[in-house]
Amino acid sequence: MEFYNFEFVCMTSPCSIQVYSGEYDNAKAAFEEIKKNSFYLEKKYNFYDEDSYLSKVINLRSSNEVKVDNKTSEILKSVKELSIKTNNIFDITMGTLNKSYKKDSKKEIEESLKELISKTGIDSWGINKKSLSFKYKETLIDLGGVIKEYAVDEAVKILKKHNIISAIVNFGGDLFVLGKKPNGEMFKVGIKNPKNTSENLLAVKLYNQGLTTSASYERNRIVEDEEFSHILTKSKRQKDIISSTVISSSTLKSGIYSTSFMISNNIDIPDEVNVVLIDTDLQIHHNLGE
Repeated sequence: MEFYNFEFVCMTSPCSIQVYSGEYDNAKAAFEEIKKNSFYLEKKYNFYDEDSYLSKVINLRSSNEVKVDNKTSEILKSVKELSIKTNNIFDITMGTLNKSYKKDSKKEIEESLKELISKTGIDSWGINKKSLSFKYKETLIDLGGVIKEYAVDEAVKILKKHNIISAIVNFGGDLFVLGKKPNGEMFKVGIKNPKNTSENLLAVKLYNQGLTTSASYERNRIVEDEEFSHILTKSKRQKDIISSTVISSSTLKSGIYSTSFMISNNIDIPDEVNVVLIDTDLQIHHNLGE
């Protein structure tokens, strides 16, 4: 069994497909299909591209009810269900507030937020079969927090279709471990020190599981000495948790939960979900067991 590593850049992230396979041609064919599908998802659901499907059909809609295709309906139904399970903390309508955080002063940010905040939330949109509905014309959907994770899960499906049973799909740290190494060992994945990303605080063993990490070090903006995280929220984030890692049966599920734990810890954790939270003192809080 040979090891092959394929790389590309998509959704502003380095993406790698690390595969154990007996046939290079099969591994390469799987990679090419993954790459094609990932670029397709990136283009279709780009919040910042006015020509994307997300922008033209959904966010630049002419009415508050939109017919969507099967793929979009599938994604939105999954996101809706998982968002509800986070006690509605995860919210794809936070893109509505995006322009507020681009203001040049705290006063302007706060005034803009006050105006738009009532147009967001889990109840501001609904999905029924292939019909997407909105309560307000101002409400925007941003899938930037889920589409990369969804693409990872899609990549795993493609690998399985090509009969590959041992691989790691890693899109900018959002990853899924498929199977075990050919020698029977489980794959290990490191969890970074959020205050020194060149080192790991711990390593976890994964088997047919997705892992994502959300952390305050990722993409923050300073306005008048106040820090605003890339994780948009209606209120200020909890100060003590600076890194949230979630392990679950899918990368999409892990991503939604890891983002949510950066906003609040008022979330019920399903039995099959493992959480590793790191606070400002680098204390680790987890439910990994012994």
